[in-house]
Amino acid sequence: RWIKGIYDVEGVRPRILVTGSARMDIWRKGGDSLAGRHHLLRLHPISIREGTQYFNVGAREALERIIAVGGFPEPFISAKTQMAQRWRRGHLERILKEDLLDLERVSDLKAIEILVQLLSERVGAPVSYSSLARDLEVSPHTIKRWIGILESLFVIFIIRPWTAKLTKSILKEPKIYFFDTGRVRSGLAGKWENLVACHLYKLAQYRQDTAGEDVNLHYIRDKNKREVDFAVVTDKRPELLVEVKTSAEAQSNLRYFSDKLNVANAVLLPYDEPSHQTQHGVIRIVKSSLWLSELEV
Repeated sequence: RWIKGIYDVEGVRPRILVTGSARMDIWRKGGDSLAGRHHLLRLHPISIREGTQYFNVGAREALERIIAVGGFPEPFISAKTQMAQRWRRGHLERILKEDLLDLERVSDLKAIEILVQLLSERVGAPVSYSSLARDLEVSPHTIKRWIGILESLFVIFIIRPWTAKLTKSILKEPKIYFFDTGRVRSGLAGKWENLVACHLYKLAQYRQDTAGEDVNLHYIRDKNKREVDFAVVTDKRPELLVEVKTSAEAQSNLRYFSDKLNVANAVLLPYDEPSHQTQHGVIRIVKSSLWLSELEV
């Protein structure tokens, strides 16, 4: 109400930047509306581009640092594993014991902590609510609700499979990634895929928030279990396909899906970077740290 008053009463309206945690979403929905008076901008962890521009870190070093300690400012700046682990423990505790209790009446915080751990071990794989429900001895509905809470608290984000029909996409198993890559426990392949997911998700939301574009991030999987890790979808059509591999020699379904969906921009991102970019038809095998650093976020 105070911000609304300043905006409505001042003759020359000031530029105000309001920051906060997930609780701000509750405040935005309650009390007097700020409709027509604000633009929502979502703030993501540090990207490789930001690491090179603002922290004087090379692109490859920034990539490896995010893999090791995550992209949140405190651990990224310190670049020390022990400090990152201490910060990460306190960060989750604050989220669960402060923000979560403002959003929901949840009695079993320990079970949600275990859910976070289980999800951190399954990054990159489709998530089964029924399987998680059996592990935690609760109902699938409860798991789905808890995952929704973790998403609203910006602990995780959900990527759903792309199909031409939205309803089919909603029913299929999603993949879940962490905003904090340092929290991932599914090995180097999982951390690497999570890092790329963070960058592409940040790009999609940046374009939504600043340009109002209808752009979203999905993955693609067919009935024969052929899969591409990421598809940047604009106006409901894939414009960019991205496959994440530990090496450039790994098998990929990029060519199949780029031909089938008529997508001219398809990129293979290997963790073990080639010395230079190569082109195989529409498929580009790129130097990953350079390609990610050139994204507009």
